[in-house]
Amino acid sequence: MSRPGTALSWLVLAAAATVAGAVAAAPTAIVGARLLPVASVPIDVGTLVIDDDGRIAALGPVDAVAVPAGARTIDAHGMTVYPGLIDSETSLGLAERDMEFAAHDVLEASAPMFPQGRVADAFNPDSAHLEVVRANGITHAVVAPGDSLPATGQGALVQLAAGPGGHVVRSPLALYLNVGERVGGDGAPETRMGVAAQLRQLLADARARLADASARTKSDPRLDALAPALRREQPVVISATSSQDVRLALALAREFDLDLILSDVIDAQDQFDAIAAADVPVILGPIQLLPRDTQRYDAHYRVPAQLAARGIRFAFSSGGVAQIRRFGYPRMAQMRNLPYLAGLATGYGLDADVALEALTLAPARIWGVDDALGSLAVGRRANVVVATGSPLEPTSDVRHVFIDGDEVSLDSYQSRLRDRYRAPGSGR
Repeated sequence: MSRPGTALSWLVLAAAATVAGAVAAAPTAIVGARLLPVASVPIDVGTLVIDDDGRIAALGPVDAVAVPAGARTIDAHGMTVYPGLIDSETSLGLAERDMEFAAHDVLEASAPMFPQGRVADAFNPDSAHLEVVRANGITHAVVAPGDSLPATGQGALVQLAAGPGGHVVRSPLALYLNVGERVGGDGAPETRMGVAAQLRQLLADARARLADASARTKSDPRLDALAPALRREQPVVISATSSQDVRLALALAREFDLDLILSDVIDAQDQFDAIAAADVPVILGPIQLLPRDTQRYDAHYRVPAQLAARGIRFAFSSGGVAQIRRFGYPRMAQMRNLPYLAGLATGYGLDADVALEALTLAPARIWGVDDALGSLAVGRRANVVVATGSPLEPTSDVRHVFIDGDEVSLDSYQSRLRDRYRAPGSGR
């Protein structure tokens, strides 16, 4: 379902931004590659043309698409071209150094209920991590607040092209609420019933304020931040890991008529039929996390295939620094490995085409931006990746990335360190 307000207003902001390290605008023809448009059938040997306005001007079989006179040509024979990938939940740009917590803007912990906070106000467009993630073909991301308090704020859709002025392309994107065992501390309730009671009270107070015009003569940023969600003008993302959490999230959505998106759900397999019946989309947490003691070793690896088998719309995410830190996994570096999570799932029953869709068109549809992102089609802004193979394979190397029609540099602090310490003449 398309989200309200999905006209290309956000795209105007993106087009106005200057992409860091971008090649000057000129027609570009990517010739001879295997094209994966996602929304249509693959083209084994094809050509994709990006015009000087940054839009896809043509794509099709190589013998059916003419290369414009004077166009820059990229010989992509043996390579694969696909849409820019979308990370549907990350803390990118909110934390720079893993162990330097004073520099983390992931979570405002001064109050357990902070729905008025906007991550766009804290997003750092000059973060060194943006270039690392971008170099692996991820062109857009949903930056979300932390998930250890009941109401943590408003997320944003960002374009991963660093530079002055920022590249937040839609904010606020969604309201973030959290339930379950991970919520607690910093003044938050310590039990599920306490979290549920506080969230119900918050939502009830905001609904009463909406119904009473006289009450709105006085400013209340906390309750006013909930108004778009209660009017179904904005989706509500509820982080829910276990079956109990999912049941509570679904109940809150029914009670307050929320446009619900579930996040995580990796330990709620017995609720997948209920999620499917409610037609609620899912943002998956990192599936490589270790299972609980009572689960099979592959319990999390099989979650994407189980969702797909029930027709549940879902998208992959790197999960954000807060979630990864809690489980002891590598933190900011994890975000560049997003496509490999989808690749891992293909070894446990998920179709490869569905896996690619869950990195591209599926998240674009969930977030209501599929009119501009998630697929390759004539007339779209060119968010295009050229790689040596499938994005799901760690052995594939990204060679070119276009964001909003401009080719961006693939240089990053990781590649600079590699080059600095590479043994002379080793080629490694």
